[in-house]
Amino acid sequence: MYRALLLCLALLLSACGQDGGREPFTESRAPPVISPRFLPPEGWAWGLVKAGDYPAQRYGVSSPSTGPLAHIVILPGYGESAEAWFETAADFNARSYTVWVLEGAGQGGSGRFTGGRDVGHIPDMQPDMLGVKALVRAVIPEDGKPVIVIGERSGAVVAVLAAREGFGGDAQVLLAPWKPAAPGPHDGPFSKLGLGGIREPWAAGWVQGTPIPSSDRNRAGIEQLWQKVNPDLRMGGPSLGGRLALAEGWDEAKAALPALKTPVLMIGAPATLAAACARTCRAELSPAGAKGPYLHLESDSVRAAWMASVDGIVSRERARRLAAQGLAPDHGL
Repeated sequence: MYRALLLCLALLLSACGQDGGREPFTESRAPPVISPRFLPPEGWAWGLVKAGDYPAQRYGVSSPSTGPLAHIVILPGYGESAEAWFETAADFNARSYTVWVLEGAGQGGSGRFTGGRDVGHIPDMQPDMLGVKALVRAVIPEDGKPVIVIGERSGAVVAVLAAREGFGGDAQVLLAPWKPAAPGPHDGPFSKLGLGGIREPWAAGWVQGTPIPSSDRNRAGIEQLWQKVNPDLRMGGPSLGGRLALAEGWDEAKAALPALKTPVLMIGAPATLAAACARTCRAELSPAGAKGPYLHLESDSVRAAWMASVDGIVSRERARRLAAQGLAPDHGL
């Protein structure tokens, strides 16, 4: 009886849920009061990648003023759009890296699988993996420069699964890998009935005025500023199917880590995840002073610490490529 009532409620919600539009959203409007450092980097451009019949995913790119030393691919965590990475992208540009930010399938400015715009829904991890594949193999130029994939929070799962399939770049940096909530008892059955795109009625939608945990007050609210002005970017809790996909993806990624053939650096990972690939991965604690998992929105000292670790990965991968060509890093390549 209880399950039948839940099913009726799910059908009602799926029929009457808000229709925020499924199409991708590419050109965001800047908040009226915002520091210049949080605006798009110079030359920033938006684009879309599309795999099969899945909704298109939005990405953004900016390049340094000189020839790039590497390509940095950023996979934001759940609920986050590229706008929250503008400052970090500019900082990486200043380090002579081209930066690509690929938003998650069904999130940020990407196209949606359901009509509820702020419902984070994906059927499984396949759309995200194919999005990375399309970006890395069809969009990023083959210019001989290393490709470093940074997966943040749930984006770390996507980075690992993409690397398992052979299109995760030369190395992966897992930034505060996020273990999602365990799936609920109805996630699987409802998904099989085609109702995975709904969210539990008591689960939270987008809420205005909830800054992320951070040691920097201004950075803590930057995502909210962009979402307030651009409703299409707002994200609430995941759908039943989305929650199930994230949980299953985490288990897959944890199992795949020890067999990856590319270097992996984990920063601020749960102890169980770091232990899962202790022989093949390098793990670092979260930088001192961090108050949450959003390391790109922390204080200057926290950001400087993990970005220096990325610099180290880039240097090693550049040296490896140059050595394979019989050259030395100081040859200016």
